[in-house]
Amino acid sequence: FDISRFFPDLLGGSNIAFGAEYRKEKYNIVAGEPGSYIDADGVGVGGNAGSQGFPGFQPSDATNKSRNSQALYVDWEATLTPALTVDAALRAEHYSDFGSTTTAKLAGSFKASKEVLLRGAASTGFRAPSLQQLYFSSTFTDFISGKPLDVVLAPSGSKIALAAGVPALKQEKSKNYTLGITVKPSADTSFTVDLYQINIRDRIVLSGRFDEDNYPALGAILQGLGVGQAQFFVNSINTRTRGMDVTASTRMKLGGGQLSTFLALNVSNTRVTNINAPASLKGFEDVLLSERERLFIEQGGPRSKATLGFEYSEGAWTGEAKVIHFGSQTQGTFSGPPVPNLVYKPKTSMDLGLSWQATPALKLSVGGNNVFNVKPTRQNPDETDNGFYYDSVQFGLNGASYYARAHYRF
Repeated sequence: FDISRFFPDLLGGSNIAFGAEYRKEKYNIVAGEPGSYIDADGVGVGGNAGSQGFPGFQPSDATNKSRNSQALYVDWEATLTPALTVDAALRAEHYSDFGSTTTAKLAGSFKASKEVLLRGAASTGFRAPSLQQLYFSSTFTDFISGKPLDVVLAPSGSKIALAAGVPALKQEKSKNYTLGITVKPSADTSFTVDLYQINIRDRIVLSGRFDEDNYPALGAILQGLGVGQAQFFVNSINTRTRGMDVTASTRMKLGGGQLSTFLALNVSNTRVTNINAPASLKGFEDVLLSERERLFIEQGGPRSKATLGFEYSEGAWTGEAKVIHFGSQTQGTFSGPPVPNLVYKPKTSMDLGLSWQATPALKLSVGGNNVFNVKPTRQNPDETDNGFYYDSVQFGLNGASYYARAHYRF
């Protein structure tokens, strides 16, 4: 339920909005076909239980949970002067399983001149654990150095989680800051720069893998389940992300047509600033947040990416070229030290396209993506997620693709 109205005579012009929300969430896991999960040979005998790779959901995984939340919000945007606009918002929310919270945002923009606009914002955030993070339960088969190993992903409050001393999940909280500038020297040219910082406290992440070697207290339980390792969702870390987004675009007459050029650049850096180990897991921080999981968080995507695009149109013809540069990444291995981490070198690909408006109704196009068949850095397949030399990390692993299209408007 949302209400919004503009008041032209209030503080130079104000837009006031308020509203309410009710949300109900449900999450279900149903036990699968018995043949997909039973261990017909018996624990420790024969092959791994059930269907390898992803055995079916077992009766112990079955769950049927729900929750609801109610929220109220108010937002006031005011044009205090012809150059200065400010906006303030409050949101109060109550969760049936996580209590109440209030978040706020303050933002503003200042038109320094006809060509220059400055803007900034500060806000707080609150995120309750998703029902999937709370209740997902599964046993799957992973291949470590080419050998199958069953791993259980245990839900919050389960027997394994309690035995490991993993506390119940709680909410994440964040503080967010942005600062930006837009410069538009002409109708054909614009330039923007935005800086941001996001601090997340008690961030929920998937733990490293516990087994009887690195955490003996779980040994007997894991053996009884016929699995080798266990993982949990835990409020285990605080993180800080800092970044910058830059865009630039221009268009100009060239020959008998028009050339449009754009640049988009993102540079960001995420760091784990603290590991919040529960009391029973003090001294096991390297398992709670393994090197592999930490690198997923800090370098799950390239720390830099740039796209430079060109579009030239003349008459019925349009040509496009896009150069995409992906920065380097480092990912962990299943084996861990002394096996070195997986380093993905910077890569650059190019997309090309050509279109012809044959008639007012018919448009024909040909082109290709990643036309130079660039692939991620080749790795040891025993250490990649997909067990192949190439992993989809910075971009896809399928190399070049080409297309021909006909579009007809009736």
